[in-house]
Formats: sequence, structure tokens, C-alpha cells
Amino acid sequence: MTITMDTHSDSSRDSNRRSSSRGRAIHKKRTRLIQALGASLILSVIINLFAVVALGRYIHKARLLSGVNASMQEQLSDSVSQSESMTQLIATLEKEVELLTLKRLPGLLNLRYDEVITLDNEYVKNIVFTQTGKIGDKLYEYKLVLENHRSALQPSLKIILFDRTGVQIGASELNNKPAHGSVMRLDQDEIRTHYSFVKLPEQAIPEYFQIILL
Repeated sequence: MTITMDTHSDSSRDSNRRSSSRGRAIHKKRTRLIQALGASLILSVIINLFAVVALGRYIHKARLLSGVNASMQEQLSDSVSQSESMTQLIATLEKEVELLTLKRLPGLLNLRYDEVITLDNEYVKNIVFTQTGKIGDKLYEYKLVLENHRSALQPSLKIILFDRTGVQIGASELNNKPAHGSVMRLDQDEIRTHYSFVKLPEQAIPEYFQIILL
């Protein structure tokens, strides 16, 4: 009895097994690659989605801030314009009040502090006003310069203070009476300086003054 071995068939089966094993390995590699690519794609989509959402929110906030900023600028511009208009209106009204006051009471002079106000009213050369005292108890000091180019005389005058509407709010006198800071005599070509003050009621603010020779 003779046994014949089919070597060609065995070799073919081994070859098929190796080929099948390589095919499964390649298939697994492709599967893992596809899975990895899919995961990467999903992650990329998620990241892009978050980026789009974040960008959308940023654009929305930017638009809101831009709108708020534009609104604030518009309001600020309106406020500045209203303030300028109000300032001009106040200045105009103050000028009108001043003109009405000076027209109603001719001879009034603007009272300016710490400034020499030239008068040249006969023997009254000039005057300087200074505000002193405490809040609620203000004094309005003045320095009066007298200059006489005529024969000797007895100075006698009255300084009257007025508010912006022309209402008299205080006065000071100079004559030969001690109670009024007397200057007994002013000789010819003599120059004298007289210091005194006016105490005004609380809240009273002088805007004008007048000097009347008595």
C-alpha cells in the first residue's frame, strides 16, 4: 500500500492562512486609522463649533459695546452742547440784568476786588476793595485815596454798595465825625489814605458801588 502526500496542497493552505492573517492585520490597521481619523474629525468639528460660538458671542458683545459706546458718546455730546447753551444763556441773562441795573441806576460802578479802581471824582482819586472775614460774617474792606488840588477842604462822602439787581445792601461814611473815621482836613496838594470797611448781611454779595460826595 503506497501513501502519497499532497505537498502542493499543504503549501497552498499555508499560503492562504498567511494571506488571510495579513489581510486581517491590514483590515485592523485600516479600522484603527479610520477610527482615529473619525475621532480627530469629531474633535475638530467640536473645536470649530466652540470657536464659532465664541466668535459669535464676541461679535455680539462687540456690537453691544459699540452701540453702548456710540450711545454714551451721543449723550456726552448732547450734555456738552446743553451745557454750552446754558452757559451762553446765563451769560446773556447776566448781561441783560447788568444793563437793566445800570440803566435804572446810572452812576453805579462795577465792584472788583483787589484792584485799583480809578475815580478822579474831585478829591477822590481811587479805591481798592478787599473781601475779608469768615463765612457768614464777611467784611468788605476798602482803601480810599484822597488827593486835593484845590484849597483846603473837609472831606465828606458816602460809599454805597449794591447787589446785582441794584438793591442797596450796605454803606460807609467819611466825614468829620469820629464815628465815621473822620478826616478833619485835607489841605491843598495833600494826599491821604483812608481805610475802613462795610459789614453786610449774610448772603449779601455786592456787585456795584457808588461814591457820593456830601
